[in-house]
Amino acid sequence: MRTLKTAAGRRLRATRGAPRARQVDCPIDVDDIMSTVHVTLGRLPLAATVDHLLLRLRGHIQLLLPEIEAKDWARYGQGDQIRFMTASVRDGLSNEPKTGPAVVRCVYAQELAHICRDLLALALAEPGFERPYPAAAS
Repeated sequence: MRTLKTAAGRRLRATRGAPRARQVDCPIDVDDIMSTVHVTLGRLPLAATVDHLLLRLRGHIQLLLPEIEAKDWARYGQGDQIRFMTASVRDGLSNEPKTGPAVVRCVYAQELAHICRDLLALALAEPGFERPYPAAAS
C-alpha cells in the first residue's frame, strides 16, 4: 500500500483490492485513477461505456485540481504556470461535446485521460522538482 501526504497535510492511501468506501481524509486514490486512465487509453472506449468513463475522469480531475492548487508553486516561480494550466483544464471540462457521433465522445474521453494522468503527476510532485512522482508517469 502506498501512502502519500498532501500539501494540506492529509495522508493519501492507494490500496489494491480494498473496498472503495470514500474516506474523508483520503481524496486521491492513485490506483483507482490510474486504472481509469489505463482503461480509457488502452483502446478506444466503447460507446456504451464512454459516459461512465467521462464521469469518472471528470470526478478525478475535480479532485486533483484543488490538490495541485494547494501547493506552494509560487515559491519556485511556477505559480503563474500552474494557475494558467488549471484554468485551461477547467475550460476544457466545460467544452465537452454533447452531440455528434459517439467516436467524438470516445476521443474526448481519451483526451481527459491524458489530462488526468498529467494532473495526477502534478498532485504527487513536490513544487520545485523537475520530475513528477514515478507512479503517475507510467
